[in-house]
Amino acid sequence: MTEPTNLPTPPGEPLEATPEEIAEAKAAEAYWTPQRIANAVPVDLSKDESGADSGAAKNAPTLDKMMRASSSFDNRGVATAGVFLINDDDDPQSDPGKRDQFCSASSVASPTKSLVITAAHCLNDNDRFKSLAFAPGWKPDPDHRGRGIAPYGIFPIKKGKVWIDGRYLAQGPAKADDLDFAILRSGPNSKGQFLENATGMGNELTTLHSAQLAQRNVTLIGFPGGAKAPLVCPSTSTKAFDGRFLEIACDGFAPGVSGGPFLRNFDGKRGDIIGVIGGYKTGGTRDDISYSSQFDADVRRLYTQAVNDYAPDTPKGIDGMGDAKLWRHAVAATSGTFHTDSQKFGDSDLLVKWSDGEVTLYPGDQNQGFYTGCKPGEPCEVQLAKPNDLWSKYADVITAGDYTGSNAYDLLVKWVDGEVTIYKDIDEHTKLPTSSDQHPANEIKIAAAGSVWKHAKGIATGKYGGNKWPDDLVVRWVDGEVTKYVNVDGGGFHAETQLLAKNKLWAEHADLITGGDFDGSTTDANYDLFVKWSDGELTVYQDVGTRGLGGESKLKAANSTWTHARVVAAGEFGANDWEDDLFVRWSDGEVTIYGNTQADALGREYMLVPPPPAGLVAGVRRSDDPCARVCGPELYRRGTR
Repeated sequence: MTEPTNLPTPPGEPLEATPEEIAEAKAAEAYWTPQRIANAVPVDLSKDESGADSGAAKNAPTLDKMMRASSSFDNRGVATAGVFLINDDDDPQSDPGKRDQFCSASSVASPTKSLVITAAHCLNDNDRFKSLAFAPGWKPDPDHRGRGIAPYGIFPIKKGKVWIDGRYLAQGPAKADDLDFAILRSGPNSKGQFLENATGMGNELTTLHSAQLAQRNVTLIGFPGGAKAPLVCPSTSTKAFDGRFLEIACDGFAPGVSGGPFLRNFDGKRGDIIGVIGGYKTGGTRDDISYSSQFDADVRRLYTQAVNDYAPDTPKGIDGMGDAKLWRHAVAATSGTFHTDSQKFGDSDLLVKWSDGEVTLYPGDQNQGFYTGCKPGEPCEVQLAKPNDLWSKYADVITAGDYTGSNAYDLLVKWVDGEVTIYKDIDEHTKLPTSSDQHPANEIKIAAAGSVWKHAKGIATGKYGGNKWPDDLVVRWVDGEVTKYVNVDGGGFHAETQLLAKNKLWAEHADLITGGDFDGSTTDANYDLFVKWSDGELTVYQDVGTRGLGGESKLKAANSTWTHARVVAAGEFGANDWEDDLFVRWSDGEVTIYGNTQADALGREYMLVPPPPAGLVAGVRRSDDPCARVCGPELYRRGTR
């Protein structure tokens, strides 16, 4: 039923604390005072305030306030369970107030005497933190009412010794919820004691097959916000949920308990650890129902890595998306409701133009990603045009909208000679022309070669005050002028309005533009305009239909990271009803989506294609970047500066 986890002690593993390790422990102890720990907030709380879905995290108290719960608090503490302390939130969004945070965690028996297990969503990364620590046995201080103590000391987590599955690092808690566990290696405490030497043997890591998720005699332990003692749900049962999660019904497990152990055959100090609070909805949306990802070969692999001090995983992208080397050749992208499966609910797909002229359609999966293969019951990635010179050399800017009023998205192409063409009703069966003598029945020419449109350098489609369809355009011209057209259709461009006269700022520094609904406006015609500037600043102009460019909101100040964004496109790639998910292709080929982006804050980052290994593309410059000059759909980037 279980798989043993006894592995030999790694060669050369020191069993004695070094002076440096003791100094680190003293520094951690000086930082993580009882009062600082008491003032920490659950990781789930900060996620709720930053806009991510946290379920039960709403209105969660801090550790200062005692919570009432039907499960009982054990004021004696549990030697192998404690609070996992974090002093730098690694969430892509900034943590308001930069508050200290915490989750729950427990010790794991190992030859190293130093392993801790918690939920991966408490970290979401394996290297971005300032100080992590584990306080086992956390319980009320008998000498100071209302305070807690760490009877075994504070155990700092060693830098770079955090093992999280690479798929979780890339895909995040929504797409990789069955991998929501992390193993960490602690250093000794300030007395030079290793974790298991101080607390006694840790919990025995135990794996379960999918048919064994219903377990008896299971105890759940966690530290909800406000608790100075562990909340213990005594011997109960788990059941299977969705075939890959443990589910347990215990009252009072509010924010702060994430990472707390599911212990089978708990004897009051330790047991067999068969799960940690997390997984489905990062542990559930109700205080009385908690979940864990299934402990199977994936958690065992991380344990083996930790015991043997192997290098932690790096992010692994979605199968079928290809690698960073491939995606460096994605020179344009636009979103729209193209695939017939997506048209049922108005969800967004991604259309990509490659440097060799190939055009590809990726159906959205409504989970901040895309379907890539052809699995049963799922839509497929589709080639709309094979590699060709027509699209590689002459398709200058692309964007998408419903210009023909058929409730299906059309593709608008601005060619280098100024011709503008609409390809009506794009879906998975569309075949785009690959030579200039091909003119399919769905092709509509709305501007002739030699027109003023050869000077259009950025086009963003949206609902900017026209009719109910996304058929309005914001255009950035080569001289910096910005204009708006409403109700673009097969008859051409209509009702041009100047939003900004020609100017040097927009001519030289407005690199990329795209249209979306980032402020959550309930008015259909009030889309927003996203601008990425040459210095990395990100700006959103809210409600262009009514406010023009007067509703400026700074999403991110000038920074070096966003100077590397080469392609952006906003769409409805997540589960809500707004086009507020931002697709980004970076200069090294990494591909990410910032889900649920707001007018003043980037959303949670989901990595679809990880960056290449360090050094492989070091020194990439604009001259050899296939997107150094033009990055459309809805985007433009000058490479001459």
